[in-house]
Amino acid sequence: MSITNNQALTDIKVLDFGWGLVGSITGKYLGDFGAQVIRVESSKRMDMPRMNPMLSMSSAKNPDDKPWFTHLNTSKYSLRLNLKHPKAKEVVERLIRWADVINENFSPGTLTKLGFDYEFAKAIKPQIIMVSGSVYGQTGPHANRGGIDGNGAALSGYLDATGWPDRGPVIPNVPYGDVLVPLISITAVAAALDYRRRTGEGQYIDSSMLEICTHQMTPALLDLVANNNLQTRNGNRVIHAAPHAVFPCLGDDQWIAIAVFTDDEWNHFCRIMGNPSWTKAPEFATLESRKQNEDELEERVSQWTRNHSAEEVMKTMQASGVPAGIVQSMQDLYEHDPQLKDRGFLVDLEHPVIGIFGHPAPPFKLSETPAQVRTSPCFGEHTRYICTEFLGMTDNMFNALEQQGVFE
Repeated sequence: MSITNNQALTDIKVLDFGWGLVGSITGKYLGDFGAQVIRVESSKRMDMPRMNPMLSMSSAKNPDDKPWFTHLNTSKYSLRLNLKHPKAKEVVERLIRWADVINENFSPGTLTKLGFDYEFAKAIKPQIIMVSGSVYGQTGPHANRGGIDGNGAALSGYLDATGWPDRGPVIPNVPYGDVLVPLISITAVAAALDYRRRTGEGQYIDSSMLEICTHQMTPALLDLVANNNLQTRNGNRVIHAAPHAVFPCLGDDQWIAIAVFTDDEWNHFCRIMGNPSWTKAPEFATLESRKQNEDELEERVSQWTRNHSAEEVMKTMQASGVPAGIVQSMQDLYEHDPQLKDRGFLVDLEHPVIGIFGHPAPPFKLSETPAQVRTSPCFGEHTRYICTEFLGMTDNMFNALEQQGVFE
């Protein structure tokens, strides 16, 4: 695995206990920007993405033919290690001495039970940086509760704001918390690395999905505190725009999202529709009146959009400064989106088992030190190499530990 010297995190070493989405993506971003990332895995506790078939070619028994895992774990080395084995401590101590950063997202208390928590690591290497991602954070009355993205979403309040007024809350199919936490965590890691560069001191980073998701609800919280107004489910509508919805377009299941906030946008919007007479009616003259007659407004807009393609509506609206976007399917994103294609969102890499397919690059660009996404590892692929080349073990030492079942 070649790593060039012009990446932002070149020479940074990461011990990656991440699994699932939060920990895996955190380690992926660090690796994509040049860090040497050792992903610790074990057949005793196989990572969920290694076990989830998502292709017809995938099998339940092969850990290396799962595209989900390869997407989440680019630019890493894989070390097979049974953390519960008595001899694992010897290997973990060497890994900590080697590392600059430890990344983990086990349930809070898991590393403590294993004997490898931050206090243990700091005793070995005082300048170590550790980042933990969890649903509730490492402290507080709920810290030790289990959880996944849906828990954080529900407790953060944004499920109460997602859905229709006459129906129950809706859980989005996309796990927003799982995607947001890694972005916050790697920002904190970068800050901690800069602090260590200036002071020589490491630190512990505690990323809480609940708190990160709750940040999305700040406007609603302020509205409650300042105005005593409790915002809840309101479909696609928002208080500062009308129309603000998704409208049907020409074709089968084709839709366009349109948002009109200002009087200027409303005037352009009306002009694009041909200034129909109904737009001049008093009930649509101001934002306040449009909000009061929103049902009728959305029906009239739908009557117009149904006669036009989503692409046509988007281009015309955007050309006049009216926010509008096609509701794209996954096929649209993969095959047709010119923006993602131009920015190199998917990087074609060849995996030894799956073959060539697109891997997502980080969703941000560094102009001077761009990411270099590298193929994800097969299960335990680099175990001997890591132990002998990175950790300084002799072949005899490695063979002895291997025979005792440490590398399982």
